[in-house]
Amino acid sequence: MNHKLKGLFLLLVVVPAIIWLSVYLVGSSRPDQVQKVGLDIPMAEPREGYEIVYPYMYDFPNELTISTITHYEKATYYYLSQKRQVVYRYDEHRYLELQGENCEGLMWYHDDANNIHTRINIPFFTKTQLPTFHYYNPGKKYIAIPANDMSFVLYSLDQGRTFRIGEVTSYAAMPAERVERFIGVDDSSLNVTFKDVRKSDPNGFMNTIAISGNTGYFILNNGDVLFGETVLYNHEALRTFEQAFHSLKGIDPSLIQQKNPNFKGMQFFGKYWQIYHNPNYLERVQAARSIRPEPYQGWDKIRCVVGTEK
Repeated sequence: MNHKLKGLFLLLVVVPAIIWLSVYLVGSSRPDQVQKVGLDIPMAEPREGYEIVYPYMYDFPNELTISTITHYEKATYYYLSQKRQVVYRYDEHRYLELQGENCEGLMWYHDDANNIHTRINIPFFTKTQLPTFHYYNPGKKYIAIPANDMSFVLYSLDQGRTFRIGEVTSYAAMPAERVERFIGVDDSSLNVTFKDVRKSDPNGFMNTIAISGNTGYFILNNGDVLFGETVLYNHEALRTFEQAFHSLKGIDPSLIQQKNPNFKGMQFFGKYWQIYHNPNYLERVQAARSIRPEPYQGWDKIRCVVGTEK
């Protein structure tokens, strides 16, 4: 009987304990083992004359910066040479340089007259992201560099000293062949009043915010306009400068309020959808079709030629 109890004890207690301990030991040693044998994304090997960059790393909330690997799924790296070529001119003193080879790399914004020389560390431009449509930026404070696939728009509100990334909402993004031109302008801000809500006040209240006039517009071949919106809150502590590009075409307020999953991107509007139906703002967006950058001292397109970098 004792032998049977001992056997049962071994089977039900000792054996499972050994199995659990083995699994635990193997599991705890796994991260070190992965790091040693290189099963994670491998670190890049240095190359003479090249800088290793890791774009699209999230170091801070809502910020994209070049950094070391922190998330393996975003750990794509590039070898960046010191070679450059001028790919766009705004005027005699202001121009863009692309640092890298084969028309891929990081953008530099230069304003020789104001001694502004900014390397834009996000994002790394690939050949397919350099704009192929017409590009004008007569604005002086507002500088924008759109991606050909509308995956982002780089923009600055301080004459090119700092740049941020603006998104193009998914329902508004268009193939490059449907874009006639992009134009970035300086204009006065516009105050818009709309009905807002607070958690403590379900009845709502009338709120007023300022919309920056420093913005860009995609003008499509069919005349439609995709507009960049930057909301500047009146309260200094709440001021924000994030810009997003939208389209007024096909927007149904009821769909926005319901947050229909088929209209992802419209959710960004949230309670502010009334802004885009404000007559004054609507008039400004529609007038973007008739903006003419002439006389324009700059180029009309991004130009990059493989092999001409120096």
